[in-house]
Amino acid sequence: MQQLIESKYLKDLFAKSGDVLVRELKTAVYKVQVHIFCVDGLVNDTIFDQAILRPFANNIAIRECKNQQELFDAMFSGMAYHDFASEVTDMDKLIQGVMSGMAGVIFDDLHKAILFDARGFDKRSISEPADEGVVKGAKDCFIEVLRTNTAMIRRRIRSRYLVIEQMTVGRVNRADIAIAYISNIADMDNVERLKNLLSKIDIDNTPTPAFIEEFISSNRNSIFPQVMYTQRPDRCSSNLTDGRIALIVDGMPFVYILPCQFPILMQSPEDYAENCVVGSCLRTIRYLALILTIVLPGLYIAITTFQHQMIPIELALSIQNAKTNVPFSSAVEVFGLLISFEIIIEAGLRLPKTVGQAMSIVGGLVVGQAAVEANLISPAVVIVVAFTGIAGFTLPNQDLANAVRVIRLGIAILSTFTGFLGLMVGVTLLITHLCSLDNYGVAYLSPFVDVEHKSHKDTLFRYPVRFFKFRPEGIAKKNHRKQK
Repeated sequence: MQQLIESKYLKDLFAKSGDVLVRELKTAVYKVQVHIFCVDGLVNDTIFDQAILRPFANNIAIRECKNQQELFDAMFSGMAYHDFASEVTDMDKLIQGVMSGMAGVIFDDLHKAILFDARGFDKRSISEPADEGVVKGAKDCFIEVLRTNTAMIRRRIRSRYLVIEQMTVGRVNRADIAIAYISNIADMDNVERLKNLLSKIDIDNTPTPAFIEEFISSNRNSIFPQVMYTQRPDRCSSNLTDGRIALIVDGMPFVYILPCQFPILMQSPEDYAENCVVGSCLRTIRYLALILTIVLPGLYIAITTFQHQMIPIELALSIQNAKTNVPFSSAVEVFGLLISFEIIIEAGLRLPKTVGQAMSIVGGLVVGQAAVEANLISPAVVIVVAFTGIAGFTLPNQDLANAVRVIRLGIAILSTFTGFLGLMVGVTLLITHLCSLDNYGVAYLSPFVDVEHKSHKDTLFRYPVRFFKFRPEGIAKKNHRKQK
């Protein structure tokens, strides 16, 4: 049951909140009484004064209103100098709007209010993306304000079919969320499914991205990312035109893209900013680096512990000579260095930026060199682990990189016990798991597991733009053609 709008209730509710304003206001002639309801620091003072307060003193039509109904009609029809006004009859919606930065004018006799979008809180300026920067390309990125992010998407997709639906989640914070899609391209079944999942979120607060991701992921038990995020409005727009859905959350400086498949996690904005041959070479190197960072530690353990015959004699003798005075096995060396590598990464992230960079250099060079000279680890293991870590840094998506860090440790453990057999079992289980994942009705490894050849022109290689004639069929099920 809706609660009637009354200023007295709001005064009692926010009596101890010094930043919440519930102020009485009267017209000049007939003293018609209304109440202003807003939050100091969230509204733009200039817009608030000129668009709402100033008409009470200067506008003749408002000054001569005889009752609240006349005043309501006058203000709602445009006598208040503000375009974005909405009528509210529910107390919860009024409070939610004001808490998000709007200003409300309350009419107690009518149990109504007018909400004016006078938001003007401090926000970060639009700058270059920190994680997805390109040499040739746009230099703007999403920020923490929902309406600014939706405006950047609308600016790039000037289509009548672009739909941006807004809803709220959370019991206490009531976070604003917008769902963006192109209605004549996107699969509306996926849109409805996403809306249902969001409506079922029943939690007090959604302070971090993981809270949202866990609720909207199709396979919550998998460590692989089910939702792609991007800081770039141009990348978001290109995915929308492919038929995907964008989820914008107020307070988060990025946008979620879904359905998410493995190939788009391996794509970088730089691939499309360069020549198709250069972009294809970069992407191929990225896939090779992914394979190396997963299997290289386990492969080294398996070869040096079980399958010595797989390496040339000269290399085997070199590794053996380097390990002469080292008291630990290859598996212990690899695991110790892998864990040390993860500790250095975490320490570099937690420390201030300048200190973190210096610490990473000291930890990677000085400590590693000292460990080799002290015969605690062999030089070959340092090279293997260092190359493994560098190869992992080539992955464009950080969530995917974090999943790979866990996977390579698991494969190294299997290789420790059964050698090359354990390595192959681990790789087989990994591929089987990826093939079993389904994300909003689309295979996670799509289009690698599809038989349709026309969907493979933007996966391992980046074909010239003239070949991008069709959208992914699993994503855009009706409107396939992208280019004549």
